[in-house]
Amino acid sequence: MSTLKDGVYKGSFDAILVAADVTVTVEGSKIKSIKIEKHRNEKGKSAEAITDRVIAEQSIEVDTISGATNSSKVILKAIENALTQNSKKDNK
Repeated sequence: MSTLKDGVYKGSFDAILVAADVTVTVEGSKIKSIKIEKHRNEKGKSAEAITDRVIAEQSIEVDTISGATNSSKVILKAIENALTQNSKKDNK
């Protein structure tokens, strides 16, 4: 994560029944905020708290939210996709 470029990045992931769109803000090579723009879930609204774990750990390698595993994984994948855009910033 230490190679993150400052900026605002969007990511999404759709797993048919569960989907998420996120905006990740990076400042000083650190994830400063993650905003969930859209989250289609069954009973996984509680999974949205996973963004706090990602920011605290500065990693997407965090435990999922108990009782909201699928939504947690979808949100993490959307964050990963946003950060993938970050790593491609220099390749544009």
